[in-house]
Amino acid sequence: MAPKVVLISGCSSGIGLATALFLAKDSEKRFKVYATMRSLARNGQLVEEGKNFLGDTLIIKQMDVCSDDSVDKAVREVIGEEGRIDVVFNNAACLSSPFLNASRWS
Repeated sequence: MAPKVVLISGCSSGIGLATALFLAKDSEKRFKVYATMRSLARNGQLVEEGKNFLGDTLIIKQMDVCSDDSVDKAVREVIGEEGRIDVVFNNAACLSSPFLNASRWS
């Protein structure tokens, strides 16, 4: 059976990092994890702890959840590589103003 394709945001630390590593290390290889983060410069801990799984069950990509273009690009890349996304774990936060303006509403 093909592994589930999992897209996780906010993987440079905390819950996102722990979840990405937990799923990527699955001994039955039931998951292919696309671990994303706003800045790839912060991927050190993920690379170090997941080095045995990089390129196999763990792929690291740049994605800023505060940027629609960045999210669209990352999603298109994953679908282009895998043909689908089975699970999305939106772990990253996005800080913005409390009100939507007309251009953001559409």
